[in-house]
Amino acid sequence: MAVNELTLLVVIPLGISIINIFIPSILRKILTFLGLCYLLFLNYNLFIIPAGDAYLFNEVIFSLDKLGFFTIAFIQILSFIILIFSLKGVVKSIEKQFFVLYPMTVAFCNGAVLSAHALGLLIFWGLTGITLYLFGVLGQTKDAPKTAKKTFIIVGGSDAFLILGFVLIWFLQPASAWSLWNVQLELSGQLAYIAFFCILIAAFTKAGGFPFHTWVPDFSKDAPVESVALLPASLDKLLGIYLFARIVLSLFVLNFGIHLMLITLGALTIIIAVMMAMIQHNGRKLLGYLAISQAGYMIMGVGCGSWMCANGDIKGGSIVALVGGLFHLVNDAICKANLFLTLGSVEKKTGTNDLDKLGGLGKSMPVIFTMALISALSISGIPPFSGFFSKWLIYQGVLDLAKNMSPGYQIWLLICLILAVFGSALTLANFMKFLHSIFLGKRPKTLDNIKETSANHWIATGLLATLCIVFGLFAMQIPIKHFIMPIVVEHGWAIPTLIGSYNPILVILFFGLAFLIGLVIYLFTKNVRYDEIYLGGMEPLEKFRVVGTEFYNEIRNMVPLRSLYDGAEKKYFDVYDLGSKGSFSLARLFRSIHRGQLQLYSLWIIVGVLILLWIVK
Repeated sequence: MAVNELTLLVVIPLGISIINIFIPSILRKILTFLGLCYLLFLNYNLFIIPAGDAYLFNEVIFSLDKLGFFTIAFIQILSFIILIFSLKGVVKSIEKQFFVLYPMTVAFCNGAVLSAHALGLLIFWGLTGITLYLFGVLGQTKDAPKTAKKTFIIVGGSDAFLILGFVLIWFLQPASAWSLWNVQLELSGQLAYIAFFCILIAAFTKAGGFPFHTWVPDFSKDAPVESVALLPASLDKLLGIYLFARIVLSLFVLNFGIHLMLITLGALTIIIAVMMAMIQHNGRKLLGYLAISQAGYMIMGVGCGSWMCANGDIKGGSIVALVGGLFHLVNDAICKANLFLTLGSVEKKTGTNDLDKLGGLGKSMPVIFTMALISALSISGIPPFSGFFSKWLIYQGVLDLAKNMSPGYQIWLLICLILAVFGSALTLANFMKFLHSIFLGKRPKTLDNIKETSANHWIATGLLATLCIVFGLFAMQIPIKHFIMPIVVEHGWAIPTLIGSYNPILVILFFGLAFLIGLVIYLFTKNVRYDEIYLGGMEPLEKFRVVGTEFYNEIRNMVPLRSLYDGAEKKYFDVYDLGSKGSFSLARLFRSIHRGQLQLYSLWIIVGVLILLWIVK
């Protein structure tokens, strides 16, 4: 009897992970590479001929709908490209552990998406959290163990909420039989709301949504750069938004108030994270905050795009927003993975990711600079790259939704839209800082001998940059047509009509014309003289070099923002730090009221039982 292809998507990478424990380094890399190649081939087969459900003891364990295939496909694509980057350059002391964890993570992510049963999702979802922690432990910085612990507690804590949410769904709707599809639980009653928010917390934590995002920048700073590109930048983002889409499309029927809350949380995620990115001097931490910020666009798109669908009044604009949110998920995973990998290439050559210690590497590493530039322009929303098109769709959806609302709601939605557009402008400002600090400006003398990185880094970053271009030029013809529109059709919605027109070829022509005009003006008017810089009659010391972060230091000290930045640096808004302090305060309170006397101990047991009975009555 033939083995189900869905099962192979889990069994093959998991088997490779186990074999990698016992074989030499070169064979680990070859086996992992061949295994992920085969997974790509399996995904192509699933695209041509969908596979049937996989059963265990006459129960469906794995199934694949269009939303699941969309997620699975890009899990394989991104994990394969990031593996190419990882074939050379992983720190030798952690190489074995890395190539054991890498295919294992792919297997668990595949299992989470393929699970048609809530219990299966819970198992694989929890296992991805464990591999995330283990990747964090492999970090080489002094803060890596502390960061891994923080990540494990935040993500693991959200797993507990996920379990509670599914238990409550089963309690409220036993007929669902722990299904993940078409549950459509009405939000009526306290338990339904609790179930919704519990699962939402798990999705937001995985995707890096506000306010459960604080593990992402720390993990980005301290974990191996290859695992950062793989997990918070790519696979964890895909899983988190996949679960979020399941919440709003399949698990619950939400009211407008909830959708407005989701749109607002998306806008807050955008603006808060992008403002935090502006003051960062560590390149990886800057990218971590920008990864969080882009999750806000996905939350806005899916939250806005699903409201009218859930109420039966399907409008083109709302479906456009949903399409834009899912498309932006792909774009951000591609761009952010590439930016982490380009920074990783620089870090491996220079030994640092501190933006103040870098600069002028564009001539030394032109290939990596080009790939970073393409990805930065794309995710900043610059046409004709892919990030522009997905953001454009989200903006259309918000505007189309707002025009059907009362004036008060229109103002609210327009404020969210303004925050999103402003966040996009600040994203570009952040990447100007990022690119200038690393590749432009004056190069420190310590970096004079830096050369271009290895070929596998060129190939991986080049493939991701190519996707940014291709998905921008052929957005409707490739990713939206083949991966996202099938989701719309499967749910019985009409294909949306876009507002206005967007022709990427025409945009390229206009940009090319503007560039040629600028070049002609420069050639006919150039009168450039290069002079040495002197300070007090002498050449300035290295410490007086102007770095790319100098301008942004003023933002940190602006009066309206200084107190907020001070609070953020003191962890006043960090759920982990707040939770830790709250837990220790509660423990001290319990120690103060329980003196070790038997009668007090018995009294608190009785009080606890009475409270429990009152809750469940």
